[in-house]
Amino acid sequence: MPDPDALAEMIGSLRDCFSGPSSRLADDLPNLFHALRGSSLIGAMHTAPTQVQTPAVGAMIDFLDSMRSPLQGVDASGSLSDPWAASGLRRDEVRNASVLRWFLDPHAGHGCADPLLTDLLEQANKIAPSDFPSRPSSACNVSVEECPDGDRASRVDIQVNDPKFFLVIEVKLDAQEQPGQIARYCEIAAGRATVMRPWAVIFLTLSGRTPSTAGNWADRVISISWKQLARSLRKAARDMAPVPRFLASSFATHISNF
Repeated sequence: MPDPDALAEMIGSLRDCFSGPSSRLADDLPNLFHALRGSSLIGAMHTAPTQVQTPAVGAMIDFLDSMRSPLQGVDASGSLSDPWAASGLRRDEVRNASVLRWFLDPHAGHGCADPLLTDLLEQANKIAPSDFPSRPSSACNVSVEECPDGDRASRVDIQVNDPKFFLVIEVKLDAQEQPGQIARYCEIAAGRATVMRPWAVIFLTLSGRTPSTAGNWADRVISISWKQLARSLRKAARDMAPVPRFLASSFATHISNF
């Protein structure tokens, strides 16, 4: 049976997670999970108990009862809602690419600044030549469904055009690569960047696999998965204000479920 002392200690640590105002419950949920992970309900197992101890059932009932009102308040406030499910993104590549573009754009109205794009630049610096800037410039432009060479047949999912670098992001969920697709994007990016700017093609897929159509440009392709992107977004969200943090974290959860 569970050690009563360990159970009482766990209840105390959980109670501390909710000692603040109920309006901050959503921010305290990570502390709740941390407390649960760090608490052992097993404790010392009584294989041959000489004395029967009464579990702290009353304390647990009191604790659960005290949580009822705060949790109802969180539910009513919408803090646990999923705006991306409500918007019908599902696994639609075009729609999800549009939201991703929004988060990558430092000038968009999301309040998240540029940490997600900065993380991509850090990954881009792992390829040769590694001369990408650490952060985008104030003139950075992020667009979706662009035709960098003017040809509609070469439309890319996301284009990041900065005076200091050039990126193409190919978004994949269920669609397959077209013949020569990534090699064609690399040729376009090389032409747009010329010798003045570093460039790369980011290949975003479910598994983070390498593309099969990169040809001789494989060393210019950065392969990442949606789950990797979600981790980067969650990491960036830690330092955001409450509303941007909620938007970024909920989108990270959405893309983690692909």
